[in-house]
Amino acid sequence: MQIQGEFKVNKWDEETLNSFPPKTPIAKASIVYEVSGDINGKLNAEYLLHYSNFDKENPHNSKATYAGFMCFSGSINGKSGTFIIEEKGEFAENGPISQLTIKPNSGTNALQGISGTGSCSLKNDKMIIEFDLKQSN
Repeated sequence: MQIQGEFKVNKWDEETLNSFPPKTPIAKASIVYEVSGDINGKLNAEYLLHYSNFDKENPHNSKATYAGFMCFSGSINGKSGTFIIEEKGEFAENGPISQLTIKPNSGTNALQGISGTGSCSLKNDKMIIEFDLKQSN
């Protein structure tokens, strides 16, 4: 099943780790997203980012790779529950581009048995998350 949603950032807390060079730092970010569409709810995310080019004055001009996990809580086509998503991606001039994998056996309630892969990226000035899902029950 193909699903799609639009998401926005509700909270972004990022801390640069001091033991790395200031022009190519590593940072830890805690983020809360709100997602709507076929997938509705919240995504609580924890990331580690490596900046290959860090622009302190305008972080959106920076380049970085990142990896982390998101915990989805909400509903997909009316089925409610939670699951964990592993995310790997990069941020560059065209915005973020991520590959997503739902962690096996992480689904709860009506989303138990969910699996799949997806992506998120900037499309027409909107952040879009897409999945190809399967659910065994």
